[in-house]
Amino acid sequence: MTDWDSLRYILAVAREGGLSGAARILGVNHATVSRQLAKAEDAAGVRFFTRLASGLQPTEAGQVAIAHAEEVEARMVALDMALAARDETEEGELKITIPPLMAEDHFAEDIKEFKALHPGIDIHLLGATEVLNLHRREADVAIRVTQSPEESLWGRMVTPQRAGWFASPAFIEQYRATIERQDTDTPLPYIAFSTWLNSAPAGLFSDLPPARAALKTDDMVSAMSLARQGMGMVRTSHLLGSCDPHLERVPGLPLSDHTPIWVLTHPDLRHVPRVTEFMRFIAGRFTARRALYMGPDKTSANTATRGDGAKLEGTMSATVE
Repeated sequence: MTDWDSLRYILAVAREGGLSGAARILGVNHATVSRQLAKAEDAAGVRFFTRLASGLQPTEAGQVAIAHAEEVEARMVALDMALAARDETEEGELKITIPPLMAEDHFAEDIKEFKALHPGIDIHLLGATEVLNLHRREADVAIRVTQSPEESLWGRMVTPQRAGWFASPAFIEQYRATIERQDTDTPLPYIAFSTWLNSAPAGLFSDLPPARAALKTDDMVSAMSLARQGMGMVRTSHLLGSCDPHLERVPGLPLSDHTPIWVLTHPDLRHVPRVTEFMRFIAGRFTARRALYMGPDKTSANTATRGDGAKLEGTMSATVE
């Protein structure tokens, strides 16, 4: 088989475990994936997948095809990256991935300002919740909230963050006696996250009055919505909590260290003009807003830079160098 188009369909189905997932990542419909897979199997005279109730399982022939597809993909991505690294033009498409909750009004203002300065750069924002692979060039620049970005990427921490407890004004008034430690019999309801069952943040409840989990959720969007409805207080970053007009910080409960924000790219793209310009610009914007991410309790913390596998501690300028 010499048709790369067929190979990439096989690879997508294998990675996603089904036609619908493959269609989503390839940007086509379900019928197109089914048709292309059938075409590839007819051309090769073998079946690449076994249809099971749980999804599509690669056959022995499928495993061989997948292995070769991964090799071809790696070579094509390497070629694309090598050519992109030699791109000296300031104009063209720039793909930026950012967590949806981070793409709020401040970031929108950043993009508006950057576009005004660089009208020839075509911004493509990718706000999917999954982490895109910079090594496969699914994006050119990644804004990530993480404690430990991949060693093979290049960039810097643009700001540390702190988190606190936020709730609706009505909730705070209802439980004021508990919050102020005057009532020790009425526990303070909070929204718990499913991940806390395995690893709760250190010291999460050490500074709280008596508290109980009102309910559990696995995502911040629903947690914030529940907090707005007065179901409980929610622990979230100072950025998200303070920017929500329907929530207030619960008085008397201190902020604590939270996951920092990084701006990253593939090392081969670090000298591409539009990548360099955006990373330099956005690093400056995030750093200038550090008080918004840190909150009033503490406004300074160490930052770090990643490049060539090295991490440096200490305060740095807002440039990517």
